[in-house]
Amino acid sequence: MRVALAQQLGGIGSVKLGELPDPVPAAGQALVRVHGAGVGPWDVGFLGGGFPGIALPFIPGQEVAGVVEAAGDGAGVQPGERVYAVLFPAGGGFAELALASAERLAPMPGRASFAEAAGLVIGGGTAYQGLVDRGRLRAGETVLITAAAGGVGSAAVQIAAALGARPLGVASPGNHDYLQGLGAGAVFDYHTADWVQQVRAAVPGGVDLLLDCAGGQTRDQAIGAVRDGGRMISIVLQDPPVQLERGITGESFAAHGGRERLEALSRLVDAGTLRPQVETVLPLDQAREALTRVAGRHTRGKIVLQIGQ
Repeated sequence: MRVALAQQLGGIGSVKLGELPDPVPAAGQALVRVHGAGVGPWDVGFLGGGFPGIALPFIPGQEVAGVVEAAGDGAGVQPGERVYAVLFPAGGGFAELALASAERLAPMPGRASFAEAAGLVIGGGTAYQGLVDRGRLRAGETVLITAAAGGVGSAAVQIAAALGARPLGVASPGNHDYLQGLGAGAVFDYHTADWVQQVRAAVPGGVDLLLDCAGGQTRDQAIGAVRDGGRMISIVLQDPPVQLERGITGESFAAHGGRERLEALSRLVDAGTLRPQVETVLPLDQAREALTRVAGRHTRGKIVLQIGQ
């Protein structure tokens, strides 16, 4: 099979096209012929050596969509089924064939293309976990989402709206119309010195929940927009912990996802309340370009590799 892989963890430049033997599914695994592979900042982190214990050679790609080629005992799927899957942390998605565990794959949304489904796996799953499982967002509440135009943020705006909450976004001016089109009630420019005061003016008393997808200074400022006794959920793990006051509770997490969350995303997509956002689809031989664009942290929605079509 054709793959994009790194023989050593030396950053994006270490990724090269190559060939490896086709993998064989063990019990509880499905062999997926990959048609779409999402590209995320986690892939850049793996290649930079940010996650110890990675086996070499390493094939990036933690989220895929495709067709089941073969299935081991107990995989729960049959050849020919259209599925999408989380491969974290083993990777393997930047390849024509990938192994996925039964508990971490699910039928694709019927209304999504392979590229859309692949781009939804981790970004959508992270947004869902942050808002629903951890943030406990309820109808009628207001949530402020930083880095709202990215893969996680684009899904979070829509999921929050589907829950009956009021999503507010934080993003560059060029993404304001885009986010309002996804359902954001208002969008604020983090380059503006008084953007937190603008949020407070729009939501007297402060927002109920902050879903932070940016970290750093933006996160620290955004906490000022949270009401007393509100909540903060951050997906950025590398930042130093923040000291929360005014009764605000908070946590950081990394979502790895599984069948139950993928099934929840499929229901939202098929109900028409979640539209996967894919900025660009590139071929496998442009894996380095895709990774470089993601590393720049200014993508709108997701970048996906098209493989095997």
